[in-house]
Amino acid sequence: MARRPYRWNPPRAREMKRLRVVLVNPPPLAVVEPWYDRPDWGRIALAYLAGWLQRDPAIEVFVVDAKLERLDFSQVQSRVAELAADVVGLTAFTNEIKPAAYTASLVKDVLPDAVTVIGGVHVTALPIQTLEEFSSFDVAVIGEGEQTLEELCSAIRCGDDLSQVAGLAYRPDTQETDRLVQTAPRPRLLDQELLPLPAWDLFPPMKSYWLQTIRGCPFNCVFCMNHNGRIARSRSVENVIEEVRWLVEDRGAHELRFGDELFTVDMERSRELMQALIESGLGERIRWDCQTHVRFVDEDLLRLMKQAGCHIVELGIETGDEEKLKSLGKGTNLEMILKAAEAARRAKMPFGTFFIIGQPDETSESIRRTVDLAVRMNPDLPVIGLMCPYPGTEVARLAAEGQGGYRLVTTDWDEYNKQIGGAMEFAGMLRNQLEWIQVRAYLAVYLKNWRFWDLLKFAWHYRGGAWQMLKKAVLKRSMSNSLPRPADYDDRLGGGRRATVEDVVVARADWEEVQKRELVRAKAAAR
Repeated sequence: MARRPYRWNPPRAREMKRLRVVLVNPPPLAVVEPWYDRPDWGRIALAYLAGWLQRDPAIEVFVVDAKLERLDFSQVQSRVAELAADVVGLTAFTNEIKPAAYTASLVKDVLPDAVTVIGGVHVTALPIQTLEEFSSFDVAVIGEGEQTLEELCSAIRCGDDLSQVAGLAYRPDTQETDRLVQTAPRPRLLDQELLPLPAWDLFPPMKSYWLQTIRGCPFNCVFCMNHNGRIARSRSVENVIEEVRWLVEDRGAHELRFGDELFTVDMERSRELMQALIESGLGERIRWDCQTHVRFVDEDLLRLMKQAGCHIVELGIETGDEEKLKSLGKGTNLEMILKAAEAARRAKMPFGTFFIIGQPDETSESIRRTVDLAVRMNPDLPVIGLMCPYPGTEVARLAAEGQGGYRLVTTDWDEYNKQIGGAMEFAGMLRNQLEWIQVRAYLAVYLKNWRFWDLLKFAWHYRGGAWQMLKKAVLKRSMSNSLPRPADYDDRLGGGRRATVEDVVVARADWEEVQKRELVRAKAAAR
């Protein structure tokens, strides 16, 4: 479908009023993963962006979180139109990028002069290609978005040249629709104390609230893009306590989710934070969860976390094969994993585990070891996914080049779901075989540990995703063929340049350069 080009208004036209910015979390095509597609919490990335923009009196900001509010595409279109947005910012992971582009296309129908901006992990990995594929996006924000989006909005309002705004890709000339520009990289915000409180006041009431106390992870896992970088940039304990108190006393929060990649990566800081939660009395007023690394937990810390209100800690295990663990980039081994699980049991701390079937050069024997470890650990909440080649990751590069026992079969981003996607094939194993192994692995954890009632509760709670997983395994249908889609979905999203294997390979190399550059900068700043 042809796009109607936008035009930058002259400065005087924009200066007459505040710029109206609407931030959108687009709807899912279907509820595949209920805990994600129909959450009881708001999208924290949008909350931080909105909080940052609220500081500028020239900007009026709104949030439409379609997943939280259970809105469909037409409802989002109507809401954005009612708000008369000048700028519409959307966020998307890889499996959300097509619904986001479809949403932007609908917005263009009712607000043809609005500037549509796409941000998030996917466009950070493939900025130019994303704009080439989806004409409904006018501008891409690459990397952390707070400073970039504010400067972009200021440039739009004043009619300034976008080439001076770091961290963008955009269409500079409506007469040359194939020409795209990428500006200088945006350095990451090293001082996390500069971040304002997330603008949760722009969201409807919700059951759970997310907190981000650390951005970044020091590890280099092959399956993860590590979009926040390899330096863990943390907020002070006092700053975090201030936010928790605000959430409890001003927002009425009772349930929190710490969204840090590795919540306890600094164990001493974690102990200080737990003590602060306990001594302030906040730990008695909330229940919360987090995810972390088996290297950074012990029995004493887990007991302290439980006393401070933690009701479950989630651990990234990935595989039960010792050799695979060595090459994963995660810095773990089986002894460390089992020690962490035992520490959780002694501390009486419920724990969840993340496993991924389909590691590089995976074999039936290494898969068996993974399933055996999952059964042996017997986590309260097992999560067993299939490897997905997200752009920017080493796994994606391997798949694109036919290495690691992988073959990339599509760049239809609707297939990029870690539970039931079908983006790549595995040497010596049919995709359908792995899907059945995934189903049997879930069953093994519960049935071999005689947890029949827990299995029924798990299946009921995640029934939407379980049904999609089972249906795909039985019918051998791809995600893109099984998900319900609007009638004009393909027409609106067609016509652009699909990503090639070369794009995926280059994306990994480019991202590695970004990571190295930022690592050097962060270390220099710390001296």
